[in-house]
Amino acid sequence: MSTQTQQPSLVNSRKYYLDWLRVIAFASLIFYHIGMLYSENWGFHFKSNYTSQYVEYLMLVFSPWRMLLIWFISGVALRFMIDKISGFKSWLHFTLYRSIFLLLPLLVGLWLIVPLQLFAEMSQQGVIDISYWQFYLAFIDTNNTLFDNYQSGVWPNVDVNHLWYLRSLWQFMQIIIVLTLFARLPFIAPLKTFVKGGCHLGF
Repeated sequence: MSTQTQQPSLVNSRKYYLDWLRVIAFASLIFYHIGMLYSENWGFHFKSNYTSQYVEYLMLVFSPWRMLLIWFISGVALRFMIDKISGFKSWLHFTLYRSIFLLLPLLVGLWLIVPLQLFAEMSQQGVIDISYWQFYLAFIDTNNTLFDNYQSGVWPNVDVNHLWYLRSLWQFMQIIIVLTLFARLPFIAPLKTFVKGGCHLGF
């Protein structure tokens, strides 16, 4: 009986509203970047032959809040996950798991998605007139001067481009983990109690 009564709570522990917010946030992000292909006045890596300024009016609806919503969801989700962690091994496992979860897609995107985007951009600009295979061999060559006028960062030839969110999320996660561990140290407890007491008194 006790097992049966515990199962619904485990099922209901998932925050479905966060799932729907995540769907809305990334759907708007996809729409926004598709719109960048057709915007007339906004710069982008690659442009369609059919552009219009009216697309920009609709994109302005999403622009102020699209990334704020994604960061909010990421922060709330991280908070719920951290609240369930206790013990050194659990923290180590969580940090390793989340690092793989974030950095593996970043590395895959860096080697498979970013080169495609850069190839399309440079081809449209008339900088290159070569096959993708020739381009990719140049891309992985750190001494190739073909990319001197293009952004560099993680890899000598190119940065993470639109995958910056994964990199930044991983960096912020490390900072939050360190701060959380520090806040849970025994000598911090009296300070937390004092702060909470001050808040209750209206300070």
